[in-house]
Amino acid sequence: MQKINKINQYLLERYPNIWNTRIVWMLLLGLIIHLIFFFIGFVSHSSPGTLQHTMAVDDYFTSGLIFVHVIISVLMIVGWLVFMLKNNAFKNFYPSSGKKLFFEFIQYFIIIFVSTTFYFSYMSGFKVFINYKYDDEKMEKNIGLINRVSPFLSQELELYTLENRIYPKVFSDYYCETDINKIDKNQKYFVYHDRVYQFYSLYEKTATKKNRIGGFEYPKQEKQNRVSLAYYEDSTDGKKRTYHFKKQVEDLSAYIKSTLPSYYNYSNVFYDVKNNPSTNYRRYRYDNEMSNAEDKDALKQQQIFINENTSKILDGKNPKELEKLLQDFLNVSKEFDIRNNLNAKDWTAMVYHPDNFEVKSFIKKFIPIKGQEYDPNKSQDGYYNGDTDISVDSAAVGPDNYLNENGEIVKDTVNVKDFNPNIDNEVSPADYFKKNITEYYYYTADLKNLLENVDAVKTKDFFTETIHICIWIAFSLAAFIFGFRVTNLRSLLFSVVSSGVLILAVTLFCVVAAFVFNVNSRFFVFYTVLIVGIIILLIPFLMLKRVSKLVSSILMLMTINAFPLLIWLILGIINEYQTADCRIATELAGTYTVCKGLFEDLGILLSYLILICSLVFLYFYTSFIKKWKALPE
Repeated sequence: MQKINKINQYLLERYPNIWNTRIVWMLLLGLIIHLIFFFIGFVSHSSPGTLQHTMAVDDYFTSGLIFVHVIISVLMIVGWLVFMLKNNAFKNFYPSSGKKLFFEFIQYFIIIFVSTTFYFSYMSGFKVFINYKYDDEKMEKNIGLINRVSPFLSQELELYTLENRIYPKVFSDYYCETDINKIDKNQKYFVYHDRVYQFYSLYEKTATKKNRIGGFEYPKQEKQNRVSLAYYEDSTDGKKRTYHFKKQVEDLSAYIKSTLPSYYNYSNVFYDVKNNPSTNYRRYRYDNEMSNAEDKDALKQQQIFINENTSKILDGKNPKELEKLLQDFLNVSKEFDIRNNLNAKDWTAMVYHPDNFEVKSFIKKFIPIKGQEYDPNKSQDGYYNGDTDISVDSAAVGPDNYLNENGEIVKDTVNVKDFNPNIDNEVSPADYFKKNITEYYYYTADLKNLLENVDAVKTKDFFTETIHICIWIAFSLAAFIFGFRVTNLRSLLFSVVSSGVLILAVTLFCVVAAFVFNVNSRFFVFYTVLIVGIIILLIPFLMLKRVSKLVSSILMLMTINAFPLLIWLILGIINEYQTADCRIATELAGTYTVCKGLFEDLGILLSYLILICSLVFLYFYTSFIKKWKALPE
């Protein structure tokens, strides 16, 4: 305590403004609390189980820690104000100057910012722990192992059907048609119960011209000849579209030994950092969901690698090698605390069927609730998964898929018995899955969530996304406190009420103008608010001695707190003019363009630009505050 008194005495004698704001002790207290939050972030996810739910990166908000944060921030700020505002001499600017007033505002800003940004310390601790425990080299090896073993988890029948196969090379080069209405009965096709597969070689044509509504022009010759479209791909820059048309049917009987679900067909990437987890090349390729050509090619190569690696393991027909691979996977699962009841020996026995390595046993994704039947399309919480059905129409049906003179797709009614006369005597895929489901389980969703959360914490830029919000919260509170500091409680309350009344009056005026004078332009509203803002800003300057000190203080407080909004409004008007001119030019040209203005060009930099303008304004405005304070009451 004696040491603290000596420091206070030293500050009071040499730096009275710093002594008054208590910034030294507030920063010290803030640093201690930041260290506590850093430690909480570091230990909060020490158990792998805490990373096995979605969006663990947002646990700060969902776990309730944000409420602790708010309570601590409120207590700190209120306690600080109690100690600071009791010094009446500083309330009357003794001793003070315009620069000292601005420096005092900056101290308010720093204190509030430090007292309200514990989130960054928590996330820093969280990120340090994740980088320490799940280092990149180790995780790369683990993900590689997981992707190699995932084909043998056999939890979804749809991942093992023939259309998923992309190795050997002919399977990735040719297009697999799965729509029974588009199968050529006179050409070679393959049947699995009610599913028909036919492989086509393709040729492509590229379109660069666009029509009036902004869409790419469909190739005229293919439209006239009603050539069937397989799929299309847009370039990354959006300047061209490549159409892939069916050329001829290819016979792949030499490569296809069985049409039943087989481990040979699996080509799904369980987890990939760049191209998103649980992606399937064929799905993204034919649905045109991936816009980046490099990502498409990278994902395709990974799919081929998975399919090729699985085929090599199966072709080796070495159960011991397979058992060792599965055991390594289970060791990683134990390290990650993933719930399962698998053992390498029994698991190998389920997989190892050296004839065609057909999938004859299925593993549950979770343990169903007692009394309920296991449903693979549901999550362990009982909700249906939105992405379980990966069987899609690979023909990419859309406005550009012309099959007749009207540009419409005509689907004939086709009886599946025309392709498979024995279908009534066969077990359906759904019944086959139910019949062969085992009591073994592996919580793959938990594993995926853990991998996603680890990468999200490592790569998420939580600082840039939210720092400007914290800055503006600190600026707004500092401006409010500073306004009270330089005036009084009565002026502050009147300024709040006056602001509300003024907003209501301007709103009513704009509404009346819209109905009575038929004025509905956004620019009318913008300029009305701008004019009112400029009047409020100028009245204290031009009529300082002509209006009462109370009125001047109200307008002054409104200016201090609302000046950033005035800058934003001016930039908003400029943005509206830019986008309006762009829209007019686009309409005259008869084309379609996404119009961007100043806001889109500057992005988050706009926030910092307004902040700098507000600080510069406040720096010069403090001299006016001194003049106002010198007026008689």
